[in-house]
Amino acid sequence: MLWQCDRANRRLLLAMLQVNASLRHHCPNPRSPLPPAMEKAAPTAVARKRESDGIAGSRPRNRARGGNYDGNWVAEDPISRLPDAILGTIISLLPTKDGERTQALSRRWHHLWCSAPLHLQANSSLCSSLRWRPTIINRILSDHPGPARRFHFPFIQFTPGDIDSRRTELDGWCQSRALDGLQELNIYYGRWSREPPHISFLLPTSALRFAPTLLVLKIGSCNFPSEISPSLSFPLLKQLILRCVSISEDVFDQVLSGCRALESLQLWDILTARRLHIRSLTLRSIGSRARSACTQELVIEDAPCLERFVSLYPPDISFETIRVIGAPKLKILGLFSPCVSTLQIATLVVKGMSPVSLANSICTVKVLALYSSGSQLNAVLNILRCFPRLEKLYFTLKKHPKMDMKNVHLCDPLDPIECLAIHLKKLVFENYKGRHQDADFAKFFILTAKVLKEIKISSPKGNDIKWVDDQHKLLQVEDRASRDAGPEFRSEFSCLGKTKQIHDLLDDPFDCSCCRIKCNVLSGESCP
Repeated sequence: MLWQCDRANRRLLLAMLQVNASLRHHCPNPRSPLPPAMEKAAPTAVARKRESDGIAGSRPRNRARGGNYDGNWVAEDPISRLPDAILGTIISLLPTKDGERTQALSRRWHHLWCSAPLHLQANSSLCSSLRWRPTIINRILSDHPGPARRFHFPFIQFTPGDIDSRRTELDGWCQSRALDGLQELNIYYGRWSREPPHISFLLPTSALRFAPTLLVLKIGSCNFPSEISPSLSFPLLKQLILRCVSISEDVFDQVLSGCRALESLQLWDILTARRLHIRSLTLRSIGSRARSACTQELVIEDAPCLERFVSLYPPDISFETIRVIGAPKLKILGLFSPCVSTLQIATLVVKGMSPVSLANSICTVKVLALYSSGSQLNAVLNILRCFPRLEKLYFTLKKHPKMDMKNVHLCDPLDPIECLAIHLKKLVFENYKGRHQDADFAKFFILTAKVLKEIKISSPKGNDIKWVDDQHKLLQVEDRASRDAGPEFRSEFSCLGKTKQIHDLLDDPFDCSCCRIKCNVLSGESCP
């Protein structure tokens, strides 16, 4: 029976939680009436069962696939009674290996894997295996007739000597009929450490044949084709990630113009193009990062639906110039540092950490994240004057060569900062070390922000009770402006601007309460 299952089959039950809504629709409880589509077939099924049970009065046989129908469900295996479409969806949510194993559960499940949507996701060992990878993938594609939903290869290894064969390999997979109708394509290429840096991989044009059906496209560590068809279009694409991709400005413009439903865009170390223009009527979220050898200027000219613009980790690697000219709905901004020489949001221009004019303000931004140090209080206060309606404020505290300003005066009580006096509800400090400079910086906000509901401070010593008590005294917590919020110390470190949160359009991308990592993300350690 299905309920007596091994570890792989328990994964099957967990996957069912992701289609819980469908389960409730088709089978609200074990004793609910049959779904309407199956009511006509029920009497026939009951009759067959009575015939097969033998002489009246004898004890009926138990069946793994069985179950009685007397106006209600009485089933030993209610999962197997679900329609093929739902069972196929469950199987498609499993890893490929476990999905194929479901054929051994019972005769009811035997045909489902081949008809379920293919979810082909390679693990790290398969991605790096030059010997077994072609055989395994070719077998899966030949055995499974489709349709396909996901083709996920996050790190495909190749060497200078076999670059042509690897390109042929990927081209053959992309041309397979089993992948027709693909909805998610994820291809990242990686090099062996001994490989010359100039060796790169050209993305085969056959990978673009899925454009009409793709919902998610992730491409990394390769060269985008220098010429593409003028008719190329991604009418359904919602998420686009380009990471360490060499692409020209013209091709980037052409790809973006063909994405008529795009909601989320991530640009990570784009090569070749020195300047990128973004024009999109549907785009809601952008995440970006650029090293010194990559694109230096990002211009967002026409994005009427853009709500969030996030600089990816680490925050000291970014474009030199960022211009957000046409984004009237922008609500979330950060994580920015002095490494951005020029930041323009509508009419507001910030050079380093200094606004050119305090007369221009952005009232739509509700969430702001800054990369700062305790010696930058004046600069930070000037920036806060430009965002009067802030409700959430995040600081990542770290000394930076460009952060050498002095705190020469505090806020004038006759000229209060609007967001601190009226709107700011949440305040977060990351990488707090407890030094006097950090304490003075944090103390100002604790003593000034009048309507705070949350104060969170992440520190390596967050679990040290005595140290926390000493910090309460340094921060003058008893004299805080808002009696509704007291500092909450924690030892975990959150990675502000994590890539996974760029595409989650429902949550605050800087709120890492559900994805904390126990490492100092600013000490140089890698971030998941």
